[in-house]
Amino acid sequence: MNSNSVGEFREGEIDGNPFLIYTLLSQTENPSSREAAVDSDGGTVDDLSVEPLILCPTLRLKVKNLKPYTSDSDRSFFPLVVSSHFPTIQSGHQQPEYMLQSYSCKLPLLPLFWCDNKNPNIYDFICRACTTIEQGTSYYVCVTCGDQFHKECVGAPLEFKHPFYPSLSLQLYSPPSGRVLCSCCQKPIYGMNYYCPTSNFTLHLFCAFKPIPFVIDHPKRHPHPLTFFPKQSFLPCHVCSLIKKFIPTYICIRCAFVVHQDCIYFPYVIKISRHHHRISYTSSLSSGKWSCGVCRQEVDNDYGAYSCNKCDDYFVHSRCALRRDIWDGIELEGVPEELEIIVEPFITISDGIILHFSHGHHLKLDTSKAYDENKLCQACTLPIYEGGYYSGVDECDFILHEACANAPCKKYHALNPYPLTLKVVTNEYHDNKGRFRCDACQRESCGFVYVDDFRGCYADTKDYKFKIDIRCASVSEPFDYLGHEHPLYLALNPEEEESAICHICQESKDESFSCKKLNCIECDFVICFKCATLPYKARYQHDKHFLKFYEAKEANDHSEWCDVCERRIADLRKKGFYSCDDCCTTLHIDCLLGEDMYMKPGHTIMYNMTGSRKHYQKKLHIHSNNTLSRPFCSECGERCRQKIVFEYKEKYIFCAVSCQKLVIDYS
Repeated sequence: MNSNSVGEFREGEIDGNPFLIYTLLSQTENPSSREAAVDSDGGTVDDLSVEPLILCPTLRLKVKNLKPYTSDSDRSFFPLVVSSHFPTIQSGHQQPEYMLQSYSCKLPLLPLFWCDNKNPNIYDFICRACTTIEQGTSYYVCVTCGDQFHKECVGAPLEFKHPFYPSLSLQLYSPPSGRVLCSCCQKPIYGMNYYCPTSNFTLHLFCAFKPIPFVIDHPKRHPHPLTFFPKQSFLPCHVCSLIKKFIPTYICIRCAFVVHQDCIYFPYVIKISRHHHRISYTSSLSSGKWSCGVCRQEVDNDYGAYSCNKCDDYFVHSRCALRRDIWDGIELEGVPEELEIIVEPFITISDGIILHFSHGHHLKLDTSKAYDENKLCQACTLPIYEGGYYSGVDECDFILHEACANAPCKKYHALNPYPLTLKVVTNEYHDNKGRFRCDACQRESCGFVYVDDFRGCYADTKDYKFKIDIRCASVSEPFDYLGHEHPLYLALNPEEEESAICHICQESKDESFSCKKLNCIECDFVICFKCATLPYKARYQHDKHFLKFYEAKEANDHSEWCDVCERRIADLRKKGFYSCDDCCTTLHIDCLLGEDMYMKPGHTIMYNMTGSRKHYQKKLHIHSNNTLSRPFCSECGERCRQKIVFEYKEKYIFCAVSCQKLVIDYS
């Protein structure tokens, strides 16, 4: 037992079944508590058979900030230095310095009897140590700061060895500032956690102290009881087919059946974002060579997987199917399938005349004959280059591409497991901001948006709602990108996607704000949504032909200078460019489409700004940049070359959203 610990794992029973249970030690069992248990006169306290006095975890987190630390290059959080023992006054000694600070919690934790043996919810309980609402065995409260904790979390030692991972020395760390997943449950970590730097192993505080079953009897997964097997690092799991070094393994000796602890409870019938039918778990696959419908890698016939009963050739690896970005977390076994209700986006008034849900006037179908750069689709905000479009019958300037007008009001998308609803972004949209950022391409937009309203109810998403613009929402698997000879898929897992670099813009994760990416399973081609959704052919007002998109490596075969900004194409070559093969017209992407290509004139957007004196809102009015003399930008000082400009307080003009963020005006 570690001397700084107030507890240890001991054999015990829960509902008559054998477990290893983390137990807080009484003061007679704990040497550190025995030494500290003296009264104010220096005499020993008689009753040492009670639970130890425990320091508030919130105070332990504050103390670590007082010490100078050198940050690990791979980690953005630090080891804690104060144990869980509540410091009592000892003869000839003073209290630690941190107990004398104004922020100190002056009293030890007390049991929280009102919620013992209850199933807590987010409205009356959240553990401030592990920051989860998981059900514990009992709970504690700090009467000084009011924070509440699981009993399992309050006695967290600075360092200990877990029975599941005896070879690892786990150290207690502060909450991470970036995205870190628990190596056990694969969920994000927001609170205190255990970390082993040598193995890059991270453990939720609550996961670290959960009771450990010696035997699991789950007939739905396997007909015989399953026994914990500590030598787990070399055995593939029969459910997920993987060898997972840090996931506890259970076995059935009679059947030579091996399964990870979490795989035992995998659901049997689910719905995922990558397939339009339900899929169900099967322990054996039919003979043949199958590939996973998510990662596109081979599925081993000797192990379990998910399959579609309606499609003979659709299979998914067990762990691929249960990824948080793929599955909605709902078990559908025994749940009858509901008929999908289709909500049409418009009412047909007569041949070629519709009433669209987004607009109050009738719209008529027309065909583009001459390019007009001022004719913008209100849904995707791009110009009408060719083909059919709807416009107002009564000279109304409302315009929709025919394809955008037919976009369904509700749909599923491969990037999100929940149903999406199509909404119009007005000046009052999203807390009066009048804009949104697409989660696929990371562009800001004033166009139509597909929103997941359901996801925001989950506590660990922090009211986050998935949003995707109408153009990115049209991308499906397989995706036929005109600039590549093979079909593209969303086959990268989240870790691979973060490190993958787009072949077009070559932007890293920090530069592209985590754009979603498509990849080719036949070669190493990767493209982000930001580049994949660029128009492959576009029009320019001073050229009668279509301009085609070219990759950076093709720049030597085209004009050296941009016709709009008169700068070298090579200056922004890595992002690609547009060029007309007939007229040698060549333009940068931003010069043709605009840096803020999804912002549209006549719209008002809002930004919450923070200055040295106060918080305030900055309201920007978007105008067409079609005057004879183009204005100078109030920030960068250059002439505004985009098709739009942003006006602020009638005295500032900005050429791009990126410029306005640097100007603060309290007047």
